[in-house]
Amino acid sequence: MIACVNGKFVPASQAFVSSFDFGFLYGVGLFETFRTWNGKLFAFKRHLKRLESDLQDLGLGLPFRLETLAEWVQETIKANRKFLSKGQDLRLRITVTPGIVDPQKGWWELETSEPTIVIHATPLPENFDRRNELGYQAIIAPWRRPKDFPLWRFKATTYFANVIARRYAKSQGADEAIWLNSDGNLTEGTATNLFLVRQDELLTAPVEEGLLAGVMRSLVIEIANEIGLKVHERALPIEILRETEEAFVTNAVIGIVPLTRIGDKQFASMALTKQVRAALFSHIER
Repeated sequence: MIACVNGKFVPASQAFVSSFDFGFLYGVGLFETFRTWNGKLFAFKRHLKRLESDLQDLGLGLPFRLETLAEWVQETIKANRKFLSKGQDLRLRITVTPGIVDPQKGWWELETSEPTIVIHATPLPENFDRRNELGYQAIIAPWRRPKDFPLWRFKATTYFANVIARRYAKSQGADEAIWLNSDGNLTEGTATNLFLVRQDELLTAPVEEGLLAGVMRSLVIEIANEIGLKVHERALPIEILRETEEAFVTNAVIGIVPLTRIGDKQFASMALTKQVRAALFSHIER
């Protein structure tokens, strides 16, 4: 695999960054993860737009236009085209940190003239989408997140909490852990957004509940509206699971994956989930 580090293309095993980088020392950085579908990028502009917005909100900037970053992504895909030629799609990730810490300024001063930018490409397993159609099992994370903490709304590299929750899920034989916020409401998974199905309507928590507004989440809302489904963004107390008929999770790599259970709640049906999933995949194909 070939990676891109600040515009230079090297074997992934040689994609090094400084040990004085903000990302290494303090976990400060942003990232975007997306993929190719049948060898072509999908919704890439949406990811760039979110990255640009998050950089602005954090007072960070790039020393070049976003078009340059987009060119680096395309060149990374070309450098790894041997996987595409085998029929495998690529999972891509852009990671941006402020760069090297200046000890004269302080570790809290993020403005630098040379950010660190790394682009990775990883081949997806064969039959990736077909296997995901079978569904995930999820559990409720045993810890609650403060809903007003601003970090959840950014695609930030500070992922330690999600790592711990995902490890807990795996130890319980599950694929994903769903976070509760400080009000006891369902919010999102460790790497996914959550949707519930009740009476032929989709329910998902609003960003104000303390979660990331995923690119795929916004696409699913748009597509559901196009096919005549109502989508409500509202607080989701855990008790709502008793009335929930189906559930699924989304992100830019998996698309939509049905949930067969959340904790003790089993979901016997995937009918509406599969309808939305089929509409999404049709949209992607077009």
